[in-house]
Amino acid sequence: MSPLTVAVAAVGALSLLNLVFALGIVRRLREHSEQLANVARPVAGAPGQAVAPVGTPVGTFHTGTAGAALGHEDLADGTLVAFFSPTCKPCRDKLPGFVARFADRPQERDRVLAVVVGEAEACAPMLASLAAAVPAVREDQDGPVSTAFAVRAFPTCARVGRAADGRLVVTEADVWPQAAVLAAR
Repeated sequence: MSPLTVAVAAVGALSLLNLVFALGIVRRLREHSEQLANVARPVAGAPGQAVAPVGTPVGTFHTGTAGAALGHEDLADGTLVAFFSPTCKPCRDKLPGFVARFADRPQERDRVLAVVVGEAEACAPMLASLAAAVPAVREDQDGPVSTAFAVRAFPTCARVGRAADGRLVVTEADVWPQAAVLAAR
């Protein structure tokens, strides 16, 4: 065999090897894209936790649910406040389990508040589903409730309680009711 034939065969073999590696990289990028799509959607530029850490005082807010005014002073000890967004796939995945968890427990209804963040038209189906089981409100991005809880990603939730001085504080962060977690899997 001439040296030229060997060189052409070697270049051909290296090209095939390069093609195999390139296809493997494309496959891994697709897998990573799918995994990233299933992760909670962070709010732009917000590092750290999805909601205020445990022990953080909840800011003041006033909003309304089903025609009634609601503020930070109206939340009882142990109230679970959950935040959803219609543009968030994990939110849509957790929603049925969350609704199912509280639909069969009307006695817990006064200890739950669901907040849907986004434009009114996009939030309407999610809000209707939630309102059938728990008090639910809609607000724009950086609305009063999500600002009070320092929400930086969706879905997230926090349980609140009263500190010794009477202030409302986060007692548990990102604690999902069991049925909501199981339905998301």
